[in-house]
Amino acid sequence: MFRRIKLSEIGQIVAGGTPKTKTVEYWNGDIPWITPKDLSSHTSMHISKGERNISKNGLDNSSAKLLPKGTVLFTSRAPIGYVAIADNEVTTNQGFKSIIVNDDNDNIFVYYLLKNNISAIENYANGSTFKEISGTVMKNLEFDIPSLKEQKAIVHILSTLDEKIEVNNQVNKTLENMAQAIFKQWFVDFEFPNEDGEPYKSSGGEMVESELGMIPKGWEVKRVNDVTRIVRGASPRPIQHFMVDDGIPWVKISDATTSDSRFLASTKEFIKEEGRSKSREVTIGTLILSNSATPGIPKIMKINACVHDGWLIFDEFKTVNRDYMYYFLKHERDSILQLSNGSVFRNLKTDILKNYKIVVPRLDVMENADKLFRGISELLDNVESQNGQLIKLRDSLLPKLMSGEIRVPLD
Repeated sequence: MFRRIKLSEIGQIVAGGTPKTKTVEYWNGDIPWITPKDLSSHTSMHISKGERNISKNGLDNSSAKLLPKGTVLFTSRAPIGYVAIADNEVTTNQGFKSIIVNDDNDNIFVYYLLKNNISAIENYANGSTFKEISGTVMKNLEFDIPSLKEQKAIVHILSTLDEKIEVNNQVNKTLENMAQAIFKQWFVDFEFPNEDGEPYKSSGGEMVESELGMIPKGWEVKRVNDVTRIVRGASPRPIQHFMVDDGIPWVKISDATTSDSRFLASTKEFIKEEGRSKSREVTIGTLILSNSATPGIPKIMKINACVHDGWLIFDEFKTVNRDYMYYFLKHERDSILQLSNGSVFRNLKTDILKNYKIVVPRLDVMENADKLFRGISELLDNVESQNGQLIKLRDSLLPKLMSGEIRVPLD
C-alpha cells in the first residue's frame, strides 16, 4: 500500500557550503567535497569523492556539513537533478539539498524516487539568474511511498539492472585501457611484434631519424591532413528556431562530456528536418572530435546525427584507419590542447590539427593493429548494445514501479 508523505518525513534535508577559497588551510584536507560538476560525468550510483577535498578547519568554518555514508545527494541548482549516494562520509557545496534517509525508508529507493521525479521537482524551482530548489520546497515535496519491505523489493529489481550496467561499464573501461596500451606499445614505444613475434625496438629493430625523433625503418612522419580529411560541423542559425522535442539528433559538446564511452549513442537535443541542410550530418561509425568548450574529446558515432560547428569530422582515411586515429587523438590530447586558444573557452583551430605531425607505420603493421582494434571495437560495441537494452528496460520499469502500476510480489 502506498501512502503520501513529505520528503521531510523520509529523512533530514541538509544543504551544503563552500569554505573561503582564498584561505589555504581550509582546503586540500582529507574530507571529500562534492560539487554538481563532479556529478556531471559521473555514471554510477555511488560516489566517494570529488575533484577537491576540504580540511577539518574548512568544515568548521563554513556551512558545509559532514554527511554520513548512504546520504542521497541531490543537486538543487546548476543544474537541478543530479543524484548519487555517498559511499563514505562526504561534504557538498551549496548546490545540493541532500537527504539523510531515516530507518523507516531505504536510501536506494529514495535515490530512484528522486531520479524518477526530476522533471516534477524542477517545476518548483525559483530564481532569476538560475533556477534553484529551496530547502523549504524540498522538505515539502510530497510523494507516494510504499512500505519499507516493498521499497526494498523495488530496489532489488532496479539495482540488479544498474549493477549489471556498471559491470558492463567496467568491462568496457578495461577493454578501452587495453586498446590504448596496445597503441602506446606499438606506435609510441615501437614494441610491435617483429617477424619473429619479438618486440621490435628492444629486439634490435632498425630505427631511423625523423622530425619526431627516432622511428622504425620504413615508417613515415606526415601531417594529420595527409592521412585523413577533416571538415568542421555547421549550425543552422538561429539554432533556437530549429530545436524540437523529437527530430534529428543534435550533437552538443555536453553529450560527449557526460560519458567515458568511446561511442556517442544518444543526444539530449534534436533539430527540425529543415536544419539538416544547414548543419553537417554524420553517420554511424564516423569519428568526430570536439574542438571548442571542452576540446580534444574523440567519439565514434553510434547513431546518425547532425553536429554543430564545435565538432571536427574525420573521413576518407589514407594509410591509417579510423581506430588508429581515435587512439592517436586520445594519446596526443594533452599535446594538442597546448596549441588551443581562447580565454573563456578553449578552442582548437582546424588548421592546427591538420598540420599536427603523426607517425605513419608500415602497411603490414597497420593491418595487424587493425585486426586487434577491430576485435576490441566489436567487443565494446556488443557490451554497449547490451547496456542500451538494460537501460531501456530499467527506464521503462522505473516509473511503473514507483507509481505502483507494477507491484512487486513481496514473497
